[in-house]
Amino acid sequence: MPLHAYHHDNKSGDPGHPHHSSHSVPIDYLGSLGIPITSFEGPDFEGNARKIAKDQGYPLTDNSTFIWDLHEPLNGSSPSVKHHAHQIREASRNENDFRKFIIIPDYLVAIIAGSVYLDIEDPLKQTWIRVELPAGTLLHIPAGVSRRIAAGNVKALMFLKDESDVQVLWDKEAEAHPIRQEYLRSMNVGL
Repeated sequence: MPLHAYHHDNKSGDPGHPHHSSHSVPIDYLGSLGIPITSFEGPDFEGNARKIAKDQGYPLTDNSTFIWDLHEPLNGSSPSVKHHAHQIREASRNENDFRKFIIIPDYLVAIIAGSVYLDIEDPLKQTWIRVELPAGTLLHIPAGVSRRIAAGNVKALMFLKDESDVQVLWDKEAEAHPIRQEYLRSMNVGL
C-alpha cells in the first residue's frame, strides 16, 4: 500500500476495507491540520525511526518508546498504556465499535512493518480523511486530533515525551475535553 489519503466514503462495513470515496486528499493538507507526514528510508525502518525521534527531542527510554502491533498485546509498557492500547486494538477490529478517540499527549509514530488505515477527522470540512500508511511512514499526531484506526497487519514504533500523562478519550468525552477544544481553536473552528 503506498502512502495515500482520501475522503472516507462514510459507508458502513468492515473498517479494514479501503472505504475509498475517489476524492483524494494531498498529504500536505494533513500538515495544515497539524499532522505532518513524511516518508523515511528502509530497510532498517526501526533504527531510522529511532534516529529521527531522537533528533526531534523524544527520549528513547523503555517508558517513552514502544512497539505496537495491532494483533498482539503491548509489552514492556506501563499498565495504563497497555490498557489504552488494548481498548484501541479492540475498537479497530469491530465495525460496531469503530469509534473516534483522542490521545493525550502529542506523539510521534513510525510505521516499521506492514500497513494500516488511519482516519483523521477534518474539523475544517467536517469529514473523515482516510490515510493509508505503509512501512516507512512517520507522522506526528497532536493531542486533540480525533482519529480512528482500522486493524491492519502493522507494526508501529510510538514515541512519547512523557508516558506518565497518557490518556485515551472516546467520543463525547473526547469532544468535550479542553485539549480537544484547544486543538479546534488552533484550527480556527468556532465552538
